[in-house]
Amino acid sequence: MTRLSVIGAVLTVVLLAAGGLASGAQGAQAIKLGVVDVQQVLNQSQRGMAIRAKLDQERATRQKELDAKQQELVKLQQDLEKQASVLSEQAKRDKREALERRVRDARRLAEDANRELEKRIREAEVEVTREIFSVIQEFGRDQGYTVVLERSNIVFSAQTVDVTPDVIKRFDAKAK
Repeated sequence: MTRLSVIGAVLTVVLLAAGGLASGAQGAQAIKLGVVDVQQVLNQSQRGMAIRAKLDQERATRQKELDAKQQELVKLQQDLEKQASVLSEQAKRDKREALERRVRDARRLAEDANRELEKRIREAEVEVTREIFSVIQEFGRDQGYTVVLERSNIVFSAQTVDVTPDVIKRFDAKAK
């Protein structure tokens, strides 16, 4: 079963249960629904923006290092081309092979750096998202919500049920 179908099934069960409560003996109890955009909380909260800025700075630093390596390789290539007329065939071959090794090493270093950075980004997003869900649960309990749903799983919701700004405020306050 795909994630979307599982979410759809859970949403259906929740809505049917909520509908059953509204039409049953305890129907006098109002159902309070809220919708939150977790991605928006991640993007607009102070903590989310700080984490993104830190990772962007790390990406920029690594990119500078990779650019410096690239410039070094370009210089070595130019030196090889300048010296080609005075070098023996064996010396040219040796220098070309050494340059190719350095190019492969630089490519591997860049790929490893990108993989590591992507891993750190995913880990940071998972950690912050876990904290956001904790804040949403706390908010829902404190404010008396029956259900708080994530916006990405909903086709339509009225703006009046959007609690995202409130969750952002609470998340920012909790981070301080």
